[in-house]
Amino acid sequence: MQRNSLSGLNKRRRAVTLALVAVAIGGASGCDDPFGLDATLEVVTDTSVAFAMTGTAASSPSGFNAATGGVLRIQSDMAFDVAFDLTTDNKVRFIPARLISAVKSSFGSTVATQQVSLQAPSGGFDALTKAPSGGYKADSVVVVSTGQPVVIEVTSDACQFSLASLIYAKVVVDSVNTTTRQIFFRATRNPNCGFRSFQPGIPKD
Repeated sequence: MQRNSLSGLNKRRRAVTLALVAVAIGGASGCDDPFGLDATLEVVTDTSVAFAMTGTAASSPSGFNAATGGVLRIQSDMAFDVAFDLTTDNKVRFIPARLISAVKSSFGSTVATQQVSLQAPSGGFDALTKAPSGGYKADSVVVVSTGQPVVIEVTSDACQFSLASLIYAKVVVDSVNTTTRQIFFRATRNPNCGFRSFQPGIPKD
């Protein structure tokens, strides 16, 4: 009697396991992204202004966060992903956060600053509908003229509880005020971890 009960229980367990495996495989194959996850947040485009990191007051915001679109001050929490500065011929330098400080303060602890990778692809800002899958330079400065887009790939703290760890944004500097050292730019950001589309709406990839 006991043996028959155990045998029946084992059969039921095997049946449930096979059913769960079938559901998992079916669910993964039905999704467009490699992790079988759906995006929930819309791609956002903003117009913003930042100050050059040098030649301006320390209280002036010179950093940009790719996940939130925030223009932020340079502080020890390193909440920004890239900082802006100007060259002597008034081109714009995109400086990854880790080049400013290798560590940051986080909830009372000191941790490594996030990795930021950049590239300046050919073509216009509007024509760039998806972040490239490769070709980035990790923690390296990129210098561009106005009108040339830059794509940002960030190992973002916003993705620490996600299966994917990367956030993507594209930025183009529209103009520079050389007197006030202000940098006027547009940014399109995809706040969904692991998704690379810059098309309006909730992305599928």
